[in-house]
Amino acid sequence: MEYARLIPKEIRELLPIARFLSPEEQTRYEEAIQEFTGKAKETLDIPQKASNLFKILFLNQIGIQTSTLPELESALENGLGLSGTYEDSREVILRSAGDSYTPNDYLAKSLADKLKLRNFKNPFIIKGLTIQPDEDSQYGLILQPTDNTEVIEVPDFHHKNNQKRFSRINSDYSIEFDEEAERTFYTRNQGLSRLCLDRYLDLVSNGEYLSGSDSDGRVVVVSAEGTEGANSTLQQHLAKLNQQADAQKQEIDKRFAQAQEVLRGQ
Repeated sequence: MEYARLIPKEIRELLPIARFLSPEEQTRYEEAIQEFTGKAKETLDIPQKASNLFKILFLNQIGIQTSTLPELESALENGLGLSGTYEDSREVILRSAGDSYTPNDYLAKSLADKLKLRNFKNPFIIKGLTIQPDEDSQYGLILQPTDNTEVIEVPDFHHKNNQKRFSRINSDYSIEFDEEAERTFYTRNQGLSRLCLDRYLDLVSNGEYLSGSDSDGRVVVVSAEGTEGANSTLQQHLAKLNQQADAQKQEIDKRFAQAQEVLRGQ
Protein backbone atom coordinates (compact mmCIF):
# COMPACT_ATOMS: atom_id res chain seq x y z
CA MET A 1 0.00 0.00 0.00
CA GLU A 2 1.48 3.32 -1.09
CA TYR A 3 -0.80 5.63 0.88
CA ALA A 4 -2.16 6.07 4.40
CA ARG A 5 -5.46 7.46 5.63
CA LEU A 6 -4.97 10.25 8.15
CA ILE A 7 -7.43 9.14 10.84
CA PRO A 8 -6.75 10.82 14.20
CA LYS A 9 -5.91 8.34 16.95
CA GLU A 10 -8.74 9.56 19.19
CA ILE A 11 -11.22 8.65 16.44
CA ARG A 12 -9.54 5.44 15.28
CA GLU A 13 -9.63 4.02 18.80
CA LEU A 14 -13.39 4.58 19.02
CA LEU A 15 -14.27 2.66 15.85
CA PRO A 16 -15.69 -0.91 16.11
CA ILE A 17 -13.21 -3.77 16.20
CA ALA A 18 -13.54 -7.02 14.22
CA ARG A 19 -11.82 -9.99 15.86
CA PHE A 20 -12.17 -13.73 16.23
CA LEU A 21 -14.39 -15.36 18.85
CA SER A 22 -12.55 -15.63 22.16
CA PRO A 23 -12.34 -18.76 24.35
CA GLU A 24 -14.40 -16.95 27.00
CA GLU A 25 -17.16 -16.22 24.48
CA GLN A 26 -17.09 -19.83 23.28
CA THR A 27 -17.52 -20.98 26.89
CA ARG A 28 -20.47 -18.64 27.30
CA TYR A 29 -21.97 -20.08 24.10
CA GLU A 30 -21.46 -23.68 25.24
CA GLU A 31 -23.17 -22.93 28.55
CA ALA A 32 -26.11 -21.27 26.79
CA ILE A 33 -26.82 -24.17 24.40
CA GLN A 34 -27.42 -26.47 27.37
CA GLU A 35 -31.06 -25.31 27.26
CA PHE A 36 -31.50 -27.25 24.00
CA THR A 37 -31.97 -30.98 23.62
CA GLY A 38 -31.99 -33.62 20.92
CA LYS A 39 -31.41 -32.61 17.31
CA ALA A 40 -31.31 -28.89 18.19
CA LYS A 41 -28.47 -29.47 20.66
CA GLU A 42 -26.60 -31.54 18.09
CA THR A 43 -26.96 -28.78 15.47
CA LEU A 44 -25.59 -26.18 17.89
CA ASP A 45 -22.76 -28.27 19.33
CA ILE A 46 -19.98 -26.50 17.42
CA PRO A 47 -16.45 -25.90 18.79
CA GLN A 48 -14.64 -22.56 18.83
CA LYS A 49 -12.75 -23.19 15.60
CA ALA A 50 -15.80 -24.05 13.54
CA SER A 51 -18.96 -22.32 12.37
CA ASN A 52 -22.43 -22.89 11.02
CA LEU A 53 -25.45 -20.67 10.51
CA PHE A 54 -27.23 -21.70 13.70
CA LYS A 55 -24.20 -21.06 15.90
CA ILE A 56 -23.85 -17.59 14.38
CA LEU A 57 -27.50 -16.70 14.95
CA PHE A 58 -27.51 -17.98 18.52
CA LEU A 59 -24.33 -16.11 19.40
CA ASN A 60 -26.12 -12.90 18.44
CA GLN A 61 -29.15 -14.05 20.40
CA ILE A 62 -27.09 -14.23 23.61
CA GLY A 63 -25.50 -10.84 23.02
CA ILE A 64 -22.28 -11.74 21.19
CA GLN A 65 -22.52 -9.73 17.98
CA THR A 66 -21.00 -11.36 14.93
CA SER A 67 -20.25 -9.68 11.64
CA THR A 68 -22.57 -9.01 8.74
CA LEU A 69 -21.35 -9.73 5.22
CA PRO A 70 -20.30 -6.07 4.62
CA GLU A 71 -18.52 -6.09 7.99
CA LEU A 72 -16.58 -9.20 6.96
CA GLU A 73 -15.54 -7.35 3.81
CA SER A 74 -14.49 -4.32 5.85
CA ALA A 75 -12.53 -6.51 8.27
CA LEU A 76 -10.75 -8.09 5.32
CA GLU A 77 -9.90 -4.69 3.83
CA ASN A 78 -8.55 -3.51 7.17
CA GLY A 79 -6.16 -6.40 7.60
CA LEU A 80 -7.97 -9.17 9.51
CA GLY A 81 -6.51 -12.45 8.24
CA LEU A 82 -9.42 -14.37 6.72
CA SER A 83 -7.61 -16.27 3.98
CA GLY A 84 -7.37 -20.01 4.55
CA THR A 85 -10.54 -20.24 6.67
CA TYR A 86 -14.25 -19.67 6.11
CA GLU A 87 -16.45 -17.16 7.94
CA ASP A 88 -20.25 -17.15 8.10
CA SER A 89 -22.10 -13.85 8.19
CA ARG A 90 -25.22 -13.36 10.32
CA GLU A 91 -27.58 -13.10 7.35
CA VAL A 92 -29.34 -15.69 5.23
CA ILE A 93 -30.41 -15.41 1.60
CA LEU A 94 -33.82 -16.57 0.39
CA ARG A 95 -34.48 -17.13 -3.31
CA SER A 96 -37.83 -18.95 -3.23
CA ALA A 97 -40.64 -19.97 -0.88
CA GLY A 98 -39.35 -23.51 -0.66
CA ASP A 99 -36.17 -25.48 -1.28
CA SER A 100 -35.32 -28.57 -3.33
CA TYR A 101 -32.87 -29.49 -0.54
CA THR A 102 -35.33 -31.22 1.80
CA PRO A 103 -33.90 -30.13 5.20
CA ASN A 104 -34.27 -26.47 4.16
CA ASP A 105 -37.72 -26.69 2.58
CA TYR A 106 -39.63 -26.35 5.87
CA LEU A 107 -37.48 -23.38 6.94
CA ALA A 108 -37.72 -21.61 3.58
CA LYS A 109 -41.52 -21.94 3.43
CA SER A 110 -41.88 -20.81 7.05
CA LEU A 111 -39.61 -17.79 6.55
CA ALA A 112 -41.33 -16.69 3.33
CA ASP A 113 -44.72 -16.98 5.02
CA LYS A 114 -43.72 -15.09 8.18
CA LEU A 115 -42.13 -12.27 6.17
CA LYS A 116 -44.92 -12.28 3.55
CA LEU A 117 -42.46 -12.72 0.69
CA ARG A 118 -44.17 -13.73 -2.54
CA ASN A 119 -42.32 -12.18 -5.48
CA PHE A 120 -38.84 -13.63 -5.92
CA LYS A 121 -37.76 -11.78 -9.05
CA ASN A 122 -34.62 -11.03 -7.04
CA PRO A 123 -33.28 -12.79 -3.93
CA PHE A 124 -33.70 -11.35 -0.44
CA ILE A 125 -31.01 -11.10 2.21
CA ILE A 126 -32.55 -11.38 5.67
CA LYS A 127 -30.76 -10.00 8.70
CA GLY A 128 -31.72 -10.11 12.37
CA LEU A 129 -33.16 -13.61 12.71
CA THR A 130 -33.22 -15.71 15.86
CA ILE A 131 -33.56 -19.46 16.33
CA GLN A 132 -36.14 -21.47 18.26
CA PRO A 133 -36.57 -25.21 18.89
CA ASP A 134 -38.90 -26.90 16.42
CA GLU A 135 -39.42 -30.66 16.30
CA ASP A 136 -40.75 -30.47 12.74
CA SER A 137 -37.41 -29.13 11.49
CA GLN A 138 -34.71 -31.58 10.45
CA TYR A 139 -32.26 -29.28 12.24
CA GLY A 140 -34.37 -29.26 15.41
CA LEU A 141 -34.49 -25.48 14.99
CA ILE A 142 -36.43 -22.89 13.03
CA LEU A 143 -35.56 -19.36 11.94
CA GLN A 144 -37.67 -16.73 13.66
CA PRO A 145 -38.02 -13.06 12.55
CA THR A 146 -38.12 -10.34 15.19
CA ASP A 147 -38.97 -6.64 15.28
CA ASN A 148 -35.35 -6.00 14.31
CA THR A 149 -35.37 -8.23 11.25
CA GLU A 150 -34.42 -6.51 7.98
CA VAL A 151 -35.31 -7.77 4.51
CA ILE A 152 -33.13 -6.44 1.68
CA GLU A 153 -33.73 -7.12 -2.01
CA VAL A 154 -30.38 -7.92 -3.63
CA PRO A 155 -30.37 -8.00 -7.46
CA ASP A 156 -26.62 -8.66 -7.64
CA PHE A 157 -27.14 -12.01 -5.87
CA HIS A 158 -29.28 -13.29 -8.76
CA HIS A 159 -28.31 -16.68 -10.17
CA LYS A 160 -27.41 -15.06 -13.52
CA ASN A 161 -24.25 -13.79 -11.82
CA ASN A 162 -23.11 -17.22 -10.69
CA GLN A 163 -19.32 -17.69 -10.92
CA LYS A 164 -18.68 -14.11 -11.96
CA ARG A 165 -15.47 -12.51 -10.75
CA PHE A 166 -15.74 -9.63 -8.31
CA SER A 167 -13.51 -7.22 -6.42
CA ARG A 168 -15.65 -6.00 -3.54
CA ILE A 169 -18.88 -6.43 -1.53
CA ASN A 170 -20.37 -3.02 -0.70
CA SER A 171 -22.21 -1.94 2.45
CA ASP A 172 -25.56 -1.95 0.58
CA TYR A 173 -24.98 -5.57 -0.52
CA SER A 174 -24.19 -4.59 -4.09
CA ILE A 175 -21.24 -6.42 -5.63
CA GLU A 176 -18.49 -4.86 -7.73
CA PHE A 177 -18.13 -7.38 -10.56
CA ASP A 178 -14.83 -7.29 -12.42
CA GLU A 179 -13.63 -9.82 -14.99
CA GLU A 180 -10.03 -9.10 -14.00
CA ALA A 181 -10.61 -9.69 -10.26
CA GLU A 182 -9.42 -12.82 -8.45
CA ARG A 183 -12.46 -13.56 -6.25
CA THR A 184 -15.46 -15.60 -7.43
CA PHE A 185 -19.15 -15.28 -6.58
CA TYR A 186 -21.17 -18.50 -6.15
CA THR A 187 -24.96 -18.68 -6.06
CA ARG A 188 -27.89 -21.00 -6.69
CA ASN A 189 -31.25 -20.43 -8.37
CA GLN A 190 -33.64 -21.22 -5.50
CA GLY A 191 -34.01 -22.03 -1.84
CA LEU A 192 -32.49 -20.88 1.45
CA SER A 193 -28.74 -20.49 1.88
CA ARG A 194 -26.14 -19.23 4.32
CA LEU A 195 -23.64 -16.52 3.34
CA CYS A 196 -19.92 -16.79 3.90
CA LEU A 197 -16.45 -15.97 2.66
CA ASP A 198 -14.53 -19.16 1.88
CA ARG A 199 -10.85 -19.94 2.36
CA TYR A 200 -10.06 -18.21 -0.96
CA LEU A 201 -12.11 -15.12 0.03
CA ASP A 202 -14.77 -16.03 -2.54
CA LEU A 203 -18.37 -15.09 -1.77
CA VAL A 204 -20.44 -18.23 -1.22
CA SER A 205 -24.20 -17.75 -1.32
CA ASN A 206 -25.09 -21.26 -2.48
CA GLY A 207 -24.48 -22.99 0.86
CA GLU A 208 -27.62 -25.04 1.43
CA TYR A 209 -25.97 -27.09 4.20
CA LEU A 210 -26.97 -24.73 6.98
CA SER A 211 -25.62 -26.87 9.81
CA GLY A 212 -22.43 -27.95 8.04
CA SER A 213 -19.23 -27.16 9.90
CA ASP A 214 -15.54 -28.04 9.96
CA SER A 215 -12.33 -26.97 11.69
CA ASP A 216 -11.56 -24.33 9.04
CA GLY A 217 -14.46 -22.21 10.28
CA ARG A 218 -13.90 -19.03 12.27
CA VAL A 219 -16.41 -16.67 13.89
CA VAL A 220 -15.73 -12.96 13.46
CA VAL A 221 -17.08 -10.87 16.33
CA VAL A 222 -17.73 -7.15 16.03
CA SER A 223 -16.76 -5.61 19.35
CA ALA A 224 -18.72 -2.64 20.63
CA GLU A 225 -15.83 -1.73 22.95
CA GLY A 226 -14.84 1.85 22.47
CA THR A 227 -17.79 2.80 20.27
CA GLU A 228 -19.64 4.68 23.01
CA GLY A 229 -19.25 8.38 22.37
CA ALA A 230 -17.76 7.83 18.92
CA ASN A 231 -20.38 9.94 17.18
CA SER A 232 -19.92 12.93 19.50
CA THR A 233 -16.13 12.67 19.13
CA LEU A 234 -16.47 12.68 15.35
CA GLN A 235 -18.74 15.71 15.55
CA GLN A 236 -16.20 17.49 17.76
CA HIS A 237 -13.42 16.68 15.32
CA LEU A 238 -15.46 17.95 12.37
CA ALA A 239 -16.24 21.16 14.27
CA LYS A 240 -12.52 21.62 14.94
CA LEU A 241 -11.72 21.10 11.26
CA ASN A 242 -14.39 23.65 10.31
CA GLN A 243 -12.86 26.17 12.73
CA GLN A 244 -9.43 25.60 11.22
CA ALA A 245 -10.85 25.99 7.71
CA ASP A 246 -12.60 29.23 8.68
CA ALA A 247 -9.38 30.59 10.22
CA GLN A 248 -7.40 29.71 7.09
CA LYS A 249 -10.04 31.35 4.88
CA GLN A 250 -9.94 34.51 7.00
CA GLU A 251 -6.14 34.62 6.70
CA ILE A 252 -6.34 34.20 2.92
CA ASP A 253 -9.00 36.93 2.66
CA LYS A 254 -6.80 39.22 4.78
CA ARG A 255 -3.75 38.66 2.56
CA PHE A 256 -5.85 39.14 -0.57
CA ALA A 257 -7.16 42.47 0.75
CA GLN A 258 -3.62 43.58 1.59
CA ALA A 259 -2.47 42.69 -1.91
CA GLN A 260 -5.30 44.72 -3.40
CA GLU A 261 -4.28 47.73 -1.28
CA VAL A 262 -0.71 47.45 -2.52
CA LEU A 263 -1.88 47.29 -6.13
CA ARG A 264 -4.14 50.31 -5.71
CA GLY A 265 -1.23 52.28 -4.22
CA GLN A 266 1.02 51.78 -7.23
